[in-house]
Amino acid sequence: MPAAARSTRDQLDQLTLKRAQRGDERAWRDLIERYQQPVHSLVWRLFAGRARHRVEDLVQETFVRVLEALPEFDPAGTATLSTWILTIATRLALNELRKVEPRLDVQVESVERADVTAERKQLARAIGEAVAELPDAQRAAFVLREYHGLEYAEIASVLELDLNTVKSRLNRARAALRARLAPVRTA
Repeated sequence: MPAAARSTRDQLDQLTLKRAQRGDERAWRDLIERYQQPVHSLVWRLFAGRARHRVEDLVQETFVRVLEALPEFDPAGTATLSTWILTIATRLALNELRKVEPRLDVQVESVERADVTAERKQLARAIGEAVAELPDAQRAAFVLREYHGLEYAEIASVLELDLNTVKSRLNRARAALRARLAPVRTA
């Protein structure tokens, strides 16, 4: 999804943002309510079966840092508010992942809707497991692109990487997922 299309749908209105930047607690609550789910989803997926107990702490730490740095955020700058917040969450999560022991047991979030067929549940589980098995660096790029819709340049900025490195990581991640999911797709 193009950044322009996301900006109107995903962003906090300018008045609320300005109030939040001035320290208005109601505006802070609005900001947190708006971005809590995307941040939680990002951190949950980046942890992919490891130290899930840390997810809530990292979401909370993300918003502590967001609120501390919010007065310095420039809405006219290169990053949208959502990209800026996801950048903070991504960096916190990747720093924490460097400290976590290698995963021993992969548990995947499953979709629990009655109208979803067993086959779709199985495919969703297989995709989740395959994403969880990606190396951290590839998984971070993949999750930001495919689950959060960031453009390549935005991912490069979030991960502090060269654009070609982002493209390479995404290419490797997609190739690994195709290989891992090939038996599922043919079944």
